Amino acid sequence: MATKVMHFNQKKHVSHFKHHSSQTTKHVVKETSSRKSSSKSAHQVQHAQATEAMAEPAYTVPAFRQRSPDDVEEYQRVTSNVGKGLASIQEELHRMRVATKTQVENIAIKREVQEMMHKVPMRTETNTPPDFLVALRSHTVWEKTPVKLFCTVGGHPRPIVKWYKGGKPVDPLSVPGKYKIESKYGVHSLIISRCVVSDTAEYSAVATNSHGSVTSKATVIVKRAGGAYESCQLFGQVPYLTKIHPSKLEITLLDKFGVSFGTEGGSIRLACTMVVVPDLPNVPPLAEWYRDDKLLKPGKLVEIKVGGGSASLNLPHLAKDDEGLYTLRMWTKDGTAEHSAYLFVKDAVPSVAGAPGAPISVKAFDINSDYVLVAWKPPNLTKEAPITGYFVDKRESGSTTWSQCNDSPVKVCKYPVHGLSAGHAYHFRVRAVNSAGMSRASRESDKVTALDPAERERLQVIQLDGKHEVVIKADDVEGYVTLPGAPTDVHASEIFKSYIVLSWNPPSPRGRAPIWYLIEKSVAGTGAWQRINAAVKLQSPRYPVFDLEAGKKFQFRVYSENLYGVSEASGPTGPVETLDEHGVPSAPGQVVATRNTKSSVFVQWDPPKHANKLMGYYIDASVIGSKEWSPCNHKPYKHTRFVVHGLTPGETYVFRVQAVNVYGLSEESQESSPISVEPAIERGVEYATPGAPHGITMLSCDGASITIAWKSPKHRGGSKITAYYVDKRDADSLTWQEVNTAPTQTRTYKVDGLTEGTFYEFKVQAGNLAGVGVPSAPSLPLKCEAWTAPEPGPAYDLAASEVRGDSLVLLWKAPVYIGASAITGYIVEMAKKGHSYHPQNEVPVTHRYLRVTGLEEGAVYTFKVKAVNAEGVGKASEPSEPVVARALPGTQEIQLGVDEDTGDIFLSLEACEISETSKFVWSKNYKEITDCPRVTVETKGKLSKLIFVNPDVNDLGAFSVIVTDTDGVSASHTLTEDALNTLLELSYNIRHPIVPLKHHLNYEVLEKGHVRFWLQCLKLSSAATYRFIVNDKEVTSSESNKISHDVKTGVIQMVMDHFTKLNEGTYTVQVHDGRAKNQSSLVLVGNVFKTVYKEAEFQRSEHIRKQGPHFAEYLSYKVDDDCTVLLVCKVANVKKETAFHWFKDDEEIVLETPPNVMSGTVALPITMFSRKDQGHYKAKLSDDKGKDTSVFDISGQVFDDIINDIAHIAGSSASELVLQCTPEGIRLQCYMKYYTEEIRTAWLHKDTKISSSEKMRIAGTAEMAWMQIRDPTEKEKGHYSIQIMDATKSYTRTFDLSGQAYTDAYEEYLRLKAAAFAEKNRGRVVGGLPDVVTIMELKTLSLTCTVWGDPSPEVTWFKNEQEVVSTEHAKITFEANKYSSLTINNVTPEDSGKYSINVRNKYGGEFVEITVSVYKQGETPPEPKLGGRQATPVPLSSKAPTPAQTPTPAQTPTPSLRSSKSPTPTPKSPTPSRSLKSPSPARSFKSPTPPRK
Repeated sequence: MATKVMHFNQKKHVSHFKHHSSQTTKHVVKETSSRKSSSKSAHQVQHAQATEAMAEPAYTVPAFRQRSPDDVEEYQRVTSNVGKGLASIQEELHRMRVATKTQVENIAIKREVQEMMHKVPMRTETNTPPDFLVALRSHTVWEKTPVKLFCTVGGHPRPIVKWYKGGKPVDPLSVPGKYKIESKYGVHSLIISRCVVSDTAEYSAVATNSHGSVTSKATVIVKRAGGAYESCQLFGQVPYLTKIHPSKLEITLLDKFGVSFGTEGGSIRLACTMVVVPDLPNVPPLAEWYRDDKLLKPGKLVEIKVGGGSASLNLPHLAKDDEGLYTLRMWTKDGTAEHSAYLFVKDAVPSVAGAPGAPISVKAFDINSDYVLVAWKPPNLTKEAPITGYFVDKRESGSTTWSQCNDSPVKVCKYPVHGLSAGHAYHFRVRAVNSAGMSRASRESDKVTALDPAERERLQVIQLDGKHEVVIKADDVEGYVTLPGAPTDVHASEIFKSYIVLSWNPPSPRGRAPIWYLIEKSVAGTGAWQRINAAVKLQSPRYPVFDLEAGKKFQFRVYSENLYGVSEASGPTGPVETLDEHGVPSAPGQVVATRNTKSSVFVQWDPPKHANKLMGYYIDASVIGSKEWSPCNHKPYKHTRFVVHGLTPGETYVFRVQAVNVYGLSEESQESSPISVEPAIERGVEYATPGAPHGITMLSCDGASITIAWKSPKHRGGSKITAYYVDKRDADSLTWQEVNTAPTQTRTYKVDGLTEGTFYEFKVQAGNLAGVGVPSAPSLPLKCEAWTAPEPGPAYDLAASEVRGDSLVLLWKAPVYIGASAITGYIVEMAKKGHSYHPQNEVPVTHRYLRVTGLEEGAVYTFKVKAVNAEGVGKASEPSEPVVARALPGTQEIQLGVDEDTGDIFLSLEACEISETSKFVWSKNYKEITDCPRVTVETKGKLSKLIFVNPDVNDLGAFSVIVTDTDGVSASHTLTEDALNTLLELSYNIRHPIVPLKHHLNYEVLEKGHVRFWLQCLKLSSAATYRFIVNDKEVTSSESNKISHDVKTGVIQMVMDHFTKLNEGTYTVQVHDGRAKNQSSLVLVGNVFKTVYKEAEFQRSEHIRKQGPHFAEYLSYKVDDDCTVLLVCKVANVKKETAFHWFKDDEEIVLETPPNVMSGTVALPITMFSRKDQGHYKAKLSDDKGKDTSVFDISGQVFDDIINDIAHIAGSSASELVLQCTPEGIRLQCYMKYYTEEIRTAWLHKDTKISSSEKMRIAGTAEMAWMQIRDPTEKEKGHYSIQIMDATKSYTRTFDLSGQAYTDAYEEYLRLKAAAFAEKNRGRVVGGLPDVVTIMELKTLSLTCTVWGDPSPEVTWFKNEQEVVSTEHAKITFEANKYSSLTINNVTPEDSGKYSINVRNKYGGEFVEITVSVYKQGETPPEPKLGGRQATPVPLSSKAPTPAQTPTPAQTPTPSLRSSKSPTPTPKSPTPSRSLKSPSPARSFKSPTPPRK
């Protein structure tokens, strides 16, 4: 067997991989003395080398620091005294440090010797993310001294480390000699020489490989020694030591806590021992404990102790909330000393078998005076039944009694708790339920107090005299407010299937009285509102609504109420619908498990495609063959990679992952590939050897030799593979023989000295700096028999490049055995995983590459290649490595560009990943470019450029680049002739620069008629020069032509104060800026010049106009919400004396209130706008400084636009159609803010337009539009609508006149028609009677009236409600059924009284009263008392009226006024009032005019 080559570092050092437990890398030697001496000598050599590298010329003392001879003598005296005291202190500190260092080293040596005794053989390394085995440490140094930051990084592939200062990359070339970056065997360092104060910053090292990145940070503080001495006053005394702060101690951590496991309800203690220098009893170290980067504070759940050489954390009451990564951080002289390890807390035994675990992380949010929102995380489930819901419990602080908040289980991990008492403190807990029973209760939440958060916002602090503060409430500045305002911003803040939470803002103003809220709901679109908290006096602006009907959308509104009353309703919410609870995340993606340690596995996975507010992940593990899953973590983990600890060494596991959110757990991911729990590597990453090569195949055989090829190891170890070793053996033998003692760097080898006809086996080993790796598996037996086939042999070394989601490029090498004739082409075959091979090219390609397209992203493919010659198709190659059609994260393509400084045309690629040994290999048409005079290659870090020297058509083709020692970073770009021509033009412009112009020469007319000529350059330096040339004559800056420029904006301009007809011509600007130059011209002749000249003259006249009163904005119109049309204009430069007049068609309009020009805006309101308001309107403005006029013509299109605007407002405010019955028929009315016949409307019956007629009359008033159906019949039944149309939209209002609505309306119409007929024909007094009559005694009184009725009415006279019987003294006559009279002869005072006449027939009647006053002769007539009617004088007569005036029938008996036998008249029915013409229609047919919107 071949001798293995092992690097010397591999023989002397051993390192251990570190994860959560942060094991420190140490070096072990056989004897303690040799270790100390070698360490000391190495330290001295390194110190000498660093000092020599950082040496600089001697420092020269500046003049301002030089001292006089007297000062020097005094300084030396003081320094000597102080130096003696300081020297003794420094010696004591040095002795303590040496003693501590010796103690620590002895402990480390003993421990590492014990570990070496139990060392196991190294195993093949697997891919792992970066990790800092030794992190950066902070440093404090003096000015002008060097400092070295270093760290040790593990991970595979080997991580790339970048250094940053204050977040910006450190570039050693930016300040030559300042920075030095080194990287050897995994140890990375940054050396800063001769530090200055400005070097004080936070430095970070970022390690990155294909599996992630990690950062370590440290702070460097640079102190200035001179300042310290100058600020001290020395009086020859030794200064005493100041108090030692804990951060001044030197701390070394010894025994550290590891990954720990606890059980819910138990307790656990995490501790670290340490050595502290100086160890002072009164100055304990400063220790901080963190859980998942959150600082822990001592309390009943956390106990922290520091002292006695240890720091400990005790968790006496474990819960799953305590699970996480715990970190101990000790503050030391050099920064911090840290250690981290993970604590796992599993579920306690459930009280009921099969019950779920307890919920986790119960917290209260959105705290109000009577409401909180409780949220939690669901537990992990493996063998338990699914959770059906949760119960939330609460208890008041100080009480031990828990009360359940919800009657039925809630299915989401949030629940709104209301009905709390304001000012009381509460704790909450949650229990989970499944089909088996109830879980244990969760850990109770932190204490929360039910307070109104808005109260603090309503407090204001006012400073008085800068000393005192006065706190006032917003109520004090709101004034005296009784009724509160309406709440605002009502919305649903939480929406779930079982409930929603309404939220709103309190009213403003709210008043001083306490307020509460009332909530109403309505099914969207119905307008029917229902109170939902009638029994709850709600004080918080939050309220949960339960039991909403599924499938319906609801709206909500809120009222504020206090002791004075209820506010207006808030605006309604938008439609809200309870959601289906299908909100769990989708399952996580691919799960990959890799080896970590002998009891842990590193698991990583792809996040779910639909996260839906992800909380974290649960990871489960199962031993192969057991079919039982156990949880790996018991608290949702937020990241997509996790180290599973506590596994059984040697067992084989599979893993799965579930995503968690408020709805619960997602579906399980697919299981990972099985993995055996074994350590990944037993030594440091930098010392790992390569894995085993594979895929050994035969390329050719001549009967005495065999040429073989193989594939690279899947794991190359910690460094680049530099050697391969081949062994062979006879297939019948067990003894292996070395083939090559000298290593070969290629993956092909010709093995000579073979016997023809014999079968041989081969194996290959790979080597790197760490040594030779494990050998490959033996190849299949290969027969040494000469190939004589005429077809070619197999191609080999198949490699996929430029892998993307839908394509890749396959490369291969030509067969070693070509057959009987030359190879003429190749055929590529491809197979998707699980499918058979099929060719990709029907015609063989002559080159050795092929771009394969049409791939499915994420699918796995393999390839074979067959060579073709004149004899036929040769043997297929071995299948390629499986290729996943997916681009590497961060993959970039080749960029084609031109250097902005040099004009060079280049191709560039920035690699997404790179290693220390990576190289950029450029190719043209997939042939490597070596020594080519046409191109040069420049590489800096991750960026590589291929620069063309003198590009032409010979450079056209496909250029590609491959980055070696990466996971396949590669790209290509095809340079075409069109692209090359474009780049050549751009290159020429860069090499022959011009001043780039952002805007060419242009003009602008300014106020006062000034004309500005200007252009703008993209860049303009302060040294730029320029010239303005007008009509071939240079123009210089003057009073009339002001020329200027602005370097910042790049603007060059010339302003001409007076632009005249003489300025017609050509304008040119010439610009020179260094080597660059440019010019731009503008031609102003003909119509172009006339346009500019006209605009300049206009601006000049406008300037003159604006010197006096003028219109800043000319007349325009607008329509108010009440449909009033306003003619509006704005005026400027006015004064009180300025006159303003309105005119229409040259006739002045005089307003009741004169226009107020001082307000700046004048308006002419036109109410009830219609066609009569068309005309020519004019506004005139004048005073002693000038005058101005604005006109506005309301006609044509302007009139139509105004009507359309009115129609828009009217249509928006239109009410639904209202039914009104009349004696003539049925009327449909639509109320609106304003209606005029000019508004375009259309009435429709059953979608047929109605025209106005005797049967269907259409009209309207200012407040409504109506349609009258005269004498309705069955034909008029149906659906009626009105359309109100503006310019762009129509507004439709409808009424369904059918069914019961028509029946009721028709009956009401008949009733009103009958009532109108009765009113028309009833008995009544037509005229002739006064209200009051005054008459002298002994005169004759005649009361005569005309009556009417059909049929003729009956007439009865009364006095003081007693019927009057006709006598000689009082005669009653009734002639022609039309004239009735009462004549009283010789009236006496006894005849005074209230007389009345009752006229009636079968349709009704009327009762009219007359007051008669009789006075004696010689008395003053009494003043008549006016009643409801106007009193009319009655002509006096001593004679009875003639029959023609008051005809009396002969047979009428003589009545007597004093007769007591006359009965009191009793009307058969009450007489209706004269003003009542028809009864009011029923309420169901008429509604009041709706309020205007």
